[in-house]
Amino acid sequence: MSRRQKITGILFAAFILFLLFAPRQNILKTDVLHKYSEMSLSHPLGTDNLGRDVYSLILAGGIRTLEVVFLAAGISFFAGTFLGMAAAFWKGVIHSVIQFVADFTMIIPSFVMAMIFSALFGFSPVSAGIIFGIGNMGEYVNQSFELASGLQKLEFIDAEKVVGLGKFRIMFFHVLPNIYKQLFVFLGNRAASVVVQYAGLAFIGLGTDVTNPDWGTLLYQYRVYLTTYPRLVVFPTIAIALLVVFFHLMFDNNGTREVWTIYD
Repeated sequence: MSRRQKITGILFAAFILFLLFAPRQNILKTDVLHKYSEMSLSHPLGTDNLGRDVYSLILAGGIRTLEVVFLAAGISFFAGTFLGMAAAFWKGVIHSVIQFVADFTMIIPSFVMAMIFSALFGFSPVSAGIIFGIGNMGEYVNQSFELASGLQKLEFIDAEKVVGLGKFRIMFFHVLPNIYKQLFVFLGNRAASVVVQYAGLAFIGLGTDVTNPDWGTLLYQYRVYLTTYPRLVVFPTIAIALLVVFFHLMFDNNGTREVWTIYD
């Protein structure tokens, strides 16, 4: 891990702790007598059209966004990586079925899948995370399949098969340690994409629940104040941009070298 990645990781961890434990006001509390208040000690980012504390709304939206990203990344990364390695080691029917599933998830864009399922079953961080996780899984399958297939051409994998090591042991103890860095670079890109996609879903109206604000929801609500109170639009936009940059910087390994090593 590079020095830049360590610094970015520390900042990201501090950012998560700040979202979780920073003092905030009740996001359901409205105060029509203090609408559009400027930034102050009591309201660090001012108030909105309902007199709500914008700072508290941003923090609440950040927690919901991270729930979606972590759930989506976990599903797509772990399931996709395992299926991709399995397709590389088991040919025939298993490979064909896994490849079909991967292709199917890539044919329909995850954003479109999220729109359909959100309209049918409701919009929440859990449902959005599951849908984005399944929708992005196919790309991880293809990535891990190509990397694992390349490893199988090396002599140490053939030697391990000859001495009788099982396929699962080879996959998890010898293949995965050699490909996870390349997959992490892809993970950062997809996690950043999920942030934008989730905000986009909320912005188009599938998450307009004022009791559980998302960054996209805030942008949707404040878009009419772009010329009169632009700060209401600026703060959610900055929050989305910063989180996207965090994911790119934290997982970008500056062109990871493919150095195959035997892991016991």
